[in-house]
Amino acid sequence: MKTNRPLRLGIVGCGNVLTAYGPPIQQLRARGQAEPVLACGRESQRDFAAAQLGTVRFTTEPEDVLRSPDVDAVVILTSMPQHGPLARAALEAGKHVFVEKPLATSLDDAKALVELAKGSPGLLVCAPFTILSPTFQTISSCIRRGD
Repeated sequence: MKTNRPLRLGIVGCGNVLTAYGPPIQQLRARGQAEPVLACGRESQRDFAAAQLGTVRFTTEPEDVLRSPDVDAVVILTSMPQHGPLARAALEAGKHVFVEKPLATSLDDAKALVELAKGSPGLLVCAPFTILSPTFQTISSCIRRGD
């Protein structure tokens, strides 16, 4: 079902990587396509999150984002060991999930997330711009050649 309202975002992880996401989120907001509604980080990151995202509710508990009926999609920008468990919990809560790379810290966990996403109403996306970057494309080519 198509809706005219913006996609409501919950951001989990308000560290330095948020500087890469703040401007595009603000562009989506300006176009009426997305609206950051809830951010989660350490208390010391509250002002930084507001500077990157604009006016947004703030919490220190990831579960607040995962359980919020006001959040359609969860953007996971935490440390790597948290990616897989948070993505799983968000999918199980029926949310769309965009997770910074890596998707998980083991191939088995990543495969399990992909399988879970197949049966979830939410979509699972892992930072595509990273794997599409020229640097990672070159590394991938070198690996495939056996260099």
